[in-house]
Amino acid sequence: MALLVVEDLHKRYGKEEVLRGVSFELERGETKVIIGPSGTGKSTLLRCINRLTEPDRGRVWLNGVEVTSPRTNIYRIRAQIGFVFQDFNLFTHLTALDNVRLGLIRVKGMGKREATERAMRELARVGLADKADAYPAQLSGGQQQRVSIARALAMDPKLILFDEPTSALDPELIGEVLQVMIELAEAGMTMLVVTHEMGFARSVADEIIFMEKGVIVEQGPPEVLFTRPRVPRTAEFLRKITEFYGESG
Repeated sequence: MALLVVEDLHKRYGKEEVLRGVSFELERGETKVIIGPSGTGKSTLLRCINRLTEPDRGRVWLNGVEVTSPRTNIYRIRAQIGFVFQDFNLFTHLTALDNVRLGLIRVKGMGKREATERAMRELARVGLADKADAYPAQLSGGQQQRVSIARALAMDPKLILFDEPTSALDPELIGEVLQVMIELAEAGMTMLVVTHEMGFARSVADEIIFMEKGVIVEQGPPEVLFTRPRVPRTAEFLRKITEFYGESG
């Protein structure tokens, strides 16, 4: 069975149906990239997967456990799913080290010494061992996002969700975050990534999902979607976003 199974997810806000029957699977060690216009339900989809947002209909399984079942301990599930937000979501009053080790102590029940050692390993993994005592305000946007990734990694997740992790960054800082994500993909981390970074999607994704208006329009490997998409709308979107952002975007 796939690590993540999403089946017929629906979500409505008032009269607007944001998700209209989204289904896909994500295998262990796979990187899937979700692309599409703004307001098409991509972020809502990620939030429904770990029930930060409750779907109206449909089901989600993680490692064979139904996430959407009312009998499921959602806190236990969330401990297995890392979530990297576009706005970093760090505690501003805590150092980088404390941001990373907090969940290890409070959720995993680790002692402070063990949590500190684990947190330092993950900060080193993202190239920030020398910033352990820095507060978010003392870090660049790229560094803050790398702390956020270290925090997700420290929990030893089965899956990491990335919601446009570079969209709040200045252009010169985007590369340092993408490089960490590339290294994670190469190491076999299972990742579901919402992004406008087409260069990343093309080089790293095992599969790309193109969404619009709450549905999956087309999905397939990058070499297919970028060179011979089946749906004209996919080709139009890729042409426009590449013109706007460039190949790196």
